[in-house]
Amino acid sequence: MEKFHKRTWEKELGRKKNYYIEVFNPTHNHQPKAYIEANISWRAKILIAQLRTNSHQLRCKTGRWKRPKEVWEERVCIFCSSGKVETKKHFILECEAFKDNKESYADTLAASSWDNLFNEGFVEKTGAFIEKLHKKRAEYIK
Repeated sequence: MEKFHKRTWEKELGRKKNYYIEVFNPTHNHQPKAYIEANISWRAKILIAQLRTNSHQLRCKTGRWKRPKEVWEERVCIFCSSGKVETKKHFILECEAFKDNKESYADTLAASSWDNLFNEGFVEKTGAFIEKLHKKRAEYIK
């Protein structure tokens, strides 16, 4: 089984389809993720799982559902005036529209890198933060 996983990982590495693996689980191990056992709400767990599996509603993904597909550069964030594509990293760390929410979690965001934001030490605060961001995003869309 280990040989199969290693061969599959090497074959798939670098494909855009598997970008989320490289971002959220660069070591590609099959251990239970920290957020599953963390003391966070079910809503936060669902949101983290959606981010990890690319089943979220951010424009970087929803743009490809349109017909004809929206060009990557046109999937810009509609909440801030930065002109950047609304990716997971932009939504969580960079978007100016959610600056007020980010200030209360500045210590978590500053103390952790993007790679370990969802690891044991930070997942509880990160889960609550993502839940607030999604709530605020839903309010903006209405």
